[in-house]
Amino acid sequence: MDPTDAFFTQTVVGAPFTVLLGRRRQPGGSKAEGLHINLVTGESRLSQLWQEWALLRHATPPGTARTRPGRVRRLMERHALWVAVLGLLSLTGSAVSWWLLLWK
Repeated sequence: MDPTDAFFTQTVVGAPFTVLLGRRRQPGGSKAEGLHINLVTGESRLSQLWQEWALLRHATPPGTARTRPGRVRRLMERHALWVAVLGLLSLTGSAVSWWLLLWK
């Protein structure tokens, strides 16, 4: 890589950094990650970063485009105000009808 390419990469992409499991590692955070084994008790556990990775690895991987919501969800999001008004009207109508049935 010549100096021009290096300058372009630094200005457009940014400075190089180390990534572990999709997270940026800080210069001072160079402690070992992974499986911790207590030699006295024999207990083993994953470090915090790897525990989170194990829980979230089924999620959409970084860099993948999110899928568009379905047709019904888009319709509900577009007309959310009308859906809320309809819900309040039905709640009010139900309360009035119960009041009329119980107090008449």
